[in-house]
Amino acid sequence: MLNIRVLDDIEELRALSTEWSALLQRSASNGPTLSPGWLLPWWDLFGQTDNRQLKTVVLRDGPRLVGLAPLSLRRCTRGRYRGLHRLELLGSGEDEADAIASDYIGVIAETGAEQAVAKAMAELLAGAALGEWDDAMFDAMNGGELLPQLLAREAAALGMHVTAEMAGASPYIVLPDSWDEYLATLTALRRGSLKRTLQRFERWAGRDHYLRRATSPKDLSEGFRILVDLHAARWSKTGQPGVFASRRFSTFHEIVMPWLLQMGTLDLSWLCVRDEPVAASYSIIWNGKVHFYQGGRSLQVPASVRPGLVLHANNIRAAIAAGLHEYDFLGGISRYKIELSTATRPLMRVRIVHPSVRTNLLQVAGMVRRQLRAVAAHPRSHPISGRVMRAMLRRRTAARR
Repeated sequence: MLNIRVLDDIEELRALSTEWSALLQRSASNGPTLSPGWLLPWWDLFGQTDNRQLKTVVLRDGPRLVGLAPLSLRRCTRGRYRGLHRLELLGSGEDEADAIASDYIGVIAETGAEQAVAKAMAELLAGAALGEWDDAMFDAMNGGELLPQLLAREAAALGMHVTAEMAGASPYIVLPDSWDEYLATLTALRRGSLKRTLQRFERWAGRDHYLRRATSPKDLSEGFRILVDLHAARWSKTGQPGVFASRRFSTFHEIVMPWLLQMGTLDLSWLCVRDEPVAASYSIIWNGKVHFYQGGRSLQVPASVRPGLVLHANNIRAAIAAGLHEYDFLGGISRYKIELSTATRPLMRVRIVHPSVRTNLLQVAGMVRRQLRAVAAHPRSHPISGRVMRAMLRRRTAARR
């Protein structure tokens, strides 16, 4: 039996930072977005929005920390389930314009303790220790790990309604020992395309190009400005401002990037041609992996020149030379990710619905609202059918029991 405690005080969670970091290193989930250095600044910026309440679960085997579920509870006022009280992972649930897009978040469990942690979490969800909640949304979890499936299975075994689905995909490269070996893993079509792209860039840029990396606070300041400018330029083509236009998003990275630099895990690089930046890349090197997070590129180049892809190629070479074992593009399927990656892993979303009267009533109300909207839009062609009314009555009766 694990000893379980629910923290609702952020200072108590901060005090666990050293143990938290050590647990992360002993887990299969060891990544930057589950670290204290990522999630504590996230809470500082987003914890007061939507009246969130901290509900982080600490699981111990005796004195040893074996599990941590960084959760919060808020009233969900957007989307299909208005009025629900939702448990969410820290690092998720922001307004779309501010979203940090923290991939690979979830429940941390010491390797070998995943089953015990999942079972304890399900039992906790079935009880009252987390307060009044209607659904729990575990988003952007690594589908290649055990815990998402174990948590879904244990919750379902206790009578909760559970959905587990693929909510995205992360293309990545399993890095071999050399650049030539990497090229050999690509299809002939993609290998030829990459070689031609690199050749076109060399012909256009000549010898007057170089790559820079941030190694000091001064470099970071310059590189961040370049990243923001090139990212905005890239998205301006589609009429959008880009993610750094959000004040919260920019502030988050202004806090996190100096910490990453100090830790030696920041990889902020930019490619210059004739002393003008043409592409920038923001990655995090963690646990032997490159996590590519964000980038930007200039539009003031010939259409056939792809400086963003060239910068990725340079960074892949550097990762191979450094002995790293993976280059992860994180969530999203883009042309350059497909061209360069050699594998894909799923991002999982697990939703657990509490079997409460309130949840059933809200679902009934949702059915009524949807039917009334349909009737209002097409009153003659969409009468409320007897079948729909019977379904509504059955659910309402079940909710009252």
